[in-house]
Amino acid sequence: MSDKIFLKSKIGHYLREVILHCQRSILPRKNKSILIFPCSDKTLASSRERAYNLSKYLRQLGWRVIIVPFQLELPQRRRILALEKPDILYIQKGRHPLNYPQLYQASQIVFDLDDADFLDPNQTQQIIDCCQGSKLVICGSQYIANYCHQYNPNTHIIWSGMNLENRKYLPSSQRKRIVAWGTSDAIGYAQERKFLLEVVIELRKKIDFEFWIYGLKNAQAIENDLEQLKQNQIPTKLFSLLSLEQYHDSLEKVAVGLHAVMDIHPYSLGKSFGKVNSYMQCGVPIVVHNRIDYPNFFEDGQNGMLAAHRDEWVEKIEQLLINPQLRDSIATQATVDFKNRLSSQAVAQRVHQVLLDLI
Repeated sequence: MSDKIFLKSKIGHYLREVILHCQRSILPRKNKSILIFPCSDKTLASSRERAYNLSKYLRQLGWRVIIVPFQLELPQRRRILALEKPDILYIQKGRHPLNYPQLYQASQIVFDLDDADFLDPNQTQQIIDCCQGSKLVICGSQYIANYCHQYNPNTHIIWSGMNLENRKYLPSSQRKRIVAWGTSDAIGYAQERKFLLEVVIELRKKIDFEFWIYGLKNAQAIENDLEQLKQNQIPTKLFSLLSLEQYHDSLEKVAVGLHAVMDIHPYSLGKSFGKVNSYMQCGVPIVVHNRIDYPNFFEDGQNGMLAAHRDEWVEKIEQLLINPQLRDSIATQATVDFKNRLSSQAVAQRVHQVLLDLI
């Protein structure tokens, strides 16, 4: 059985390479070319946004872009690299056993990192090798850039974007008082969950609302939290893992979105705009922690609400819930700023410029 699986995998690898060569043959030659090694496929948000969506808009900016399927083996990758001879080899993240600059002969290598993977002892050395073996490092946040700069002074910050969807939805002022925590892992981000539980319990003393929790694989794991919400008469709706489209469809009903980042969780300090991008795509005004990169994008009361301690969080959420017009104005400005600074097209323009400076 294992032999059959191995053979099937081999056949799949070579078919992917054949398809890639067919795609290469029909792509027009350009005076700027880039070969991208993503660490995964589109199911991983960072690969989707910082490789696949990036490639779409780099092509519009005049680049010849080839994305190599992450399943391809080292000889296949080297063969494609030798045939393509790109101006830039772009390694999107570590996390892949073949995403090491030292394995390849390329004129210019760029390393992209949007998570604090260096905190994982199993990945630390790979991140260091990628930084040292590249001519340019692109980081998703200041926290990550501070680390990478130790090993490569040519380090730039480009926040994670999201493909602009131009969704049609009811304005926030016409939505029910639904407050949402849009997270990918409600269990794993325990400190954030504990903090937000305190916030919503305090908020309930001032105003009625419904609380939605996303990214919950097992409700029993937060049974005590759910009991506290019940005792404080906070109607609660739980969501398991959703597709991006399902997630955005549900967010269109939300009045206020929450995004907490706790200092006690170092990995969280490397986060940037993934979850808040979804809020902005769906017209949801955001209350976000006044730390890491967020004060560099959000202007309090203009395109979001910045808050630090618990009472300030309660105050900002209440302001939004009792003032529908404020919700609309903040959501509208956030959409404009998202399009100009965080859409995949805007991010690609920034990447385009730093790549031009490199070559």
